[in-house]
Amino acid sequence: MTAGGEDGPAHSPVGSPGPATFVAAMRLEALAIGGKVVRTGMGHVRAHAAAQRLATRIEPGAAVVLAGISGGLAPELAPGEIVVATSVRDPEGEQLDLSDADAAAVAEELRGAGRSVHLGPIVSSKTLVHGERRAELARTGALAVDMESAWVARALSGHRLVIVRLVADTAGNFMVGLVKGLVALRHIRTAVDGWPGPTPSGPGPGPTSPT
Repeated sequence: MTAGGEDGPAHSPVGSPGPATFVAAMRLEALAIGGKVVRTGMGHVRAHAAAQRLATRIEPGAAVVLAGISGGLAPELAPGEIVVATSVRDPEGEQLDLSDADAAAVAEELRGAGRSVHLGPIVSSKTLVHGERRAELARTGALAVDMESAWVARALSGHRLVIVRLVADTAGNFMVGLVKGLVALRHIRTAVDGWPGPTPSGPGPGPTSPT
């Protein structure tokens, strides 16, 4: 799917290194990012299916940025701040480690653009998270929670994936946080124009044992 929400025509494979392919779940996120964005739709089923289709259209090792809003779990996070994921854990406890070098490079680009950025693990859920469940996830050390990243990461395990999550939903006002998150999302594409650099020698995202 494209930012307009329609399945696009067949594409030739995208070479790597080269400009990153941007991916987002929702139309509002895609519009905020601007330019060409592959839109997956919300939730784990749609996200995984769309990411699998994308994996067949781009070269192994091609750079991909999954960007969008998320729920902040760590108490120090404020709406509009950014989390760049170093790993993502699914609801069954399987953790997929992402490239530390690529995450750090994107975080550096964003900080250079004046954004407040946190590096660390995130977690994905099949449902919206509230109350005690949210507190439980926070105690695991995850910085943010979303509904797509784990399944996108699994489908794009052979690619250079960086996950950038804008904090929208914290313990405060959701609508205020949503607006701040979407405003911050507008700066993502320009800020990461300096990435990707040379292809790292390490592997792409891969599962590790639950801890």
